[in-house]
Amino acid sequence: MMRRDFCKKTVLAGAWAVLPGFGARSRAADSPGKFRDTQSTNLSGETTVIPAKAIKDFATSLRGRLVTMSHADYDQARRLWNKMFDDRPALIAQCSAATDVARSIQFARERDLLVAVRGGGHSYQGYSTCNGGLVIDLSSMRSVRVDPNVKRARADAGAWIGNVDRETQHYGLATPMGTASNTGIAGLTLGGGYGRLSRQFGLACDNLISADLITADGRSLRASATDNPDLFWALRGGGGNFGVVTSFEYQLHPVATQVFAGELTYAPDRLKAVLEYLTDYAARAPRELSLGLGVMGDEPRDKYPVLYFCFAGDGRMAEKTLQSLRTETKPREDNVRGWEYVTLQSAFDGPPRASFAEYLKSAYVDRLTPALIEAIMAEHRSVGLGICGGAIAELAPTETAIANRRELFLLSIRAFWEDPADAEKKRAEVEQIWARLQPFITGFYANLTCADQNAMKGNFGLNLPRLAQIKKRYDPHNVFRLNPNIRPA
Repeated sequence: MMRRDFCKKTVLAGAWAVLPGFGARSRAADSPGKFRDTQSTNLSGETTVIPAKAIKDFATSLRGRLVTMSHADYDQARRLWNKMFDDRPALIAQCSAATDVARSIQFARERDLLVAVRGGGHSYQGYSTCNGGLVIDLSSMRSVRVDPNVKRARADAGAWIGNVDRETQHYGLATPMGTASNTGIAGLTLGGGYGRLSRQFGLACDNLISADLITADGRSLRASATDNPDLFWALRGGGGNFGVVTSFEYQLHPVATQVFAGELTYAPDRLKAVLEYLTDYAARAPRELSLGLGVMGDEPRDKYPVLYFCFAGDGRMAEKTLQSLRTETKPREDNVRGWEYVTLQSAFDGPPRASFAEYLKSAYVDRLTPALIEAIMAEHRSVGLGICGGAIAELAPTETAIANRRELFLLSIRAFWEDPADAEKKRAEVEQIWARLQPFITGFYANLTCADQNAMKGNFGLNLPRLAQIKKRYDPHNVFRLNPNIRPA
């Protein structure tokens, strides 16, 4: 697949498109003869050795399976979606229940092991794995249960978006999720969760009713508006800093099984006009409309815009909205048509393990100023823009851990490569572009940003002090640090 195809496929799902997850596996335990003393990494970064007997006892205690470095499935089990990461964990605990999660945390705590938690395995920062530590893999825990009478769904933490969509759409219901069906729900929800329904119903975390989790000290807790409300506040955007969530309960909304979606493609000479149109339109667009913009092309003179349209609502309103866009922006072609919502959500899925590496930077901008428009047009790399606003902006910046609520756009820059020798060059290209765009940025979105920890502080803004206090209460030793990390106060 060519780089242009990579760009179009990911931007097509929207500027906030999260990418494919890690598949479920059947249980197959190591044979006793394969357990051996194993070097590992502790929280201080030092190398230690885990005795073979301790590993065997740990494996026996799990309902799921433990994959060691000598296991035949090890190389496949350790792979994430993004080929940029090639870490080698000492152990991978493929959990089948919350009790496995608790046992894994206990095992790691007793040995001061570095811990990574994997839901879908698509973390842009590679947080779903680690070198020398223990990976707590939830991808086999994928049950989804729907109660259509109260419009709620409970999903295990290893479920994919597609699992939730298929079960809820059976009743003509849905909850805001991402835009690729084989993305894991856990990281998506804990980090915020943008998708095609977000302008209408809010982020995934805004629709979270409760969550069950295991904390660093092994406690099993429920977080909701009435149970541990401080923890519930932090989980909605604070990422995996506070424990391992094992199940999520979501509010559902009536969503027709058919939506209207497709692309509006423009000639290169329409790029500036389309960007200027979005500057004003973003604030008044119907809430039922999810709209993303891809600025395609490798050279400034060849760049052309593509609008990605999805309207989840009344068909007559959808046609009126589409016709207005056609009249005002003058696309040279469009293929907007009716889609089954579930089909659309899976239309742009990639493989569970990509054949290429990707580096992404993503951040919020308040508006498309003339200077930002000129900067986008001058760049030599494709740019993605997603329109925010609507229900996302109805919550105050302090109502959940997500501080960036008022911005109208989410801006992203991507690079792809297949040859590992290209990694440094491609990443440097993105960083150079990002440095030029810094004056326009108002904050980061952790789920879609390859960023260092200092930069990621911008993700939490004025909520960071409160988050640090909650982190101190539930994870004082920072066991769960492989995430957009919040250090204990």
